[in-house]
Amino acid sequence: MEAAKIEAKAALMAKVGSLLGGGKLKEFEHRNEDLQNRIKELEEEAVQREVQHTKQIQEMKNAYEQQYRKLSEFTDFVKRYFPYVEKLMPTIKFLRNTLNFGDAVIRKLCTFKDVSIKGELYSREFNQHFRADKTICSLKEDKDGNFNLNIDGVSHVSWFRRKKDEFMQSLGMPTRKQDKGIRL
Repeated sequence: MEAAKIEAKAALMAKVGSLLGGGKLKEFEHRNEDLQNRIKELEEEAVQREVQHTKQIQEMKNAYEQQYRKLSEFTDFVKRYFPYVEKLMPTIKFLRNTLNFGDAVIRKLCTFKDVSIKGELYSREFNQHFRADKTICSLKEDKDGNFNLNIDGVSHVSWFRRKKDEFMQSLGMPTRKQDKGIRL
């Protein structure tokens, strides 16, 4: 009788458990464990990736600093033996970007040699191109130590103004002369 009671209780518990979803509960527990394990795996992967990225960033930073040191040493070397290079940079930019001179012409001008130019030169002041036939260009240092472009022995500004005046005269228009006197 006792055994029958135990069996009846067990059967009743099984039926109640099945009615309450006992099998599904265990399934959910297993699924929950699987998800917890997957979360742990993903967290470990994230930590590993973070360590790897930190290492890569440090390697890149070290490579950058090494390259920067080499570049600084080279720049210091150039400045020591060629002190005028730094003052030439604005003029070189002007020659390349405004007048569209090629590297070969700029290189020759930077050796302070005269260069013969044929073609057109652009003036920002007048927003116009001017014809240059066998025009001699050179770089000259002014009293402040800056380098300026001379064209046919005069500053590029004066040369462009002269060319503008010639253009205006060819059109039959009066050239504007700057009057430095005071009018009353």
